Amino acid sequence: MKLRILLRESARYIFRSKLLFLLMLFSFFLHYVGLNLVQQMTISVKGLVSTVGPREGMFVSIFLSLFVGFFLSAIYGIWMVPYFHQGERSQLTFVLPVSKWLFPIVYSGSLFVLVLMEFGIMLGSFSLVFGKEAILHPKFSWSALGTCLLLEVTAFQFLLFSFSVLSLVFGQMSTLFLGAMAFIILQVAGTVFRFGFDQSVFYQAYQLLPPLGELIFNLKQTFSQGEFPWGHFGLWILWLGASALLFKRVIRYPRRHQATQ
Repeated sequence: MKLRILLRESARYIFRSKLLFLLMLFSFFLHYVGLNLVQQMTISVKGLVSTVGPREGMFVSIFLSLFVGFFLSAIYGIWMVPYFHQGERSQLTFVLPVSKWLFPIVYSGSLFVLVLMEFGIMLGSFSLVFGKEAILHPKFSWSALGTCLLLEVTAFQFLLFSFSVLSLVFGQMSTLFLGAMAFIILQVAGTVFRFGFDQSVFYQAYQLLPPLGELIFNLKQTFSQGEFPWGHFGLWILWLGASALLFKRVIRYPRRHQATQ
């Protein structure tokens, strides 16, 4: 009963904030327009000209969904989740006789539903551009697509709690800046370490961090070669559990409103 009440309040806040409408509009526009542009491209190799097919189109869709998921995790984690745990609103939250573990469960479930809707928009846009027969074709790799989406969902959940913790502690604007810097640094590091700089002490430390810099390479490897990166997936799970635990500890007490920091 308590879990259902929290889920209902979370859903009500999402609808009231227009996040669902914004997500659907932004995701459909990005996927549909992006895939149309990709479909019109031609590739010339040794004089042979070919167009982008459904397999390449789905690969592009996966990366577009990754971008939308990052956007969704940032909006939901930085601005929406802290709403109930700051200022005068937090007083009611902390006097409710509910376990603090219910809050990360509710937020994780809400994000999961939003991500599933985004994936549905991705598949719908793909079928509009390449036709339903592309999805229903026997050679369509549902297993490769599913493993890629599993990696993305796990990364989004970790980002949700990480953004929420930073937002509650440092404020929204500081979190946006820190998140952008961390993303850039990890992406650059992930690229640099693939050029033979994997024997340094920095690489050893990098291997213990969330594998955000490896995510794009993991998606490409999983989709193209069917090799699931179990090591990085396990690291995502560990960091997800740690971030959820830290979030649960941070919301034990009401916090001051820090929207302008």
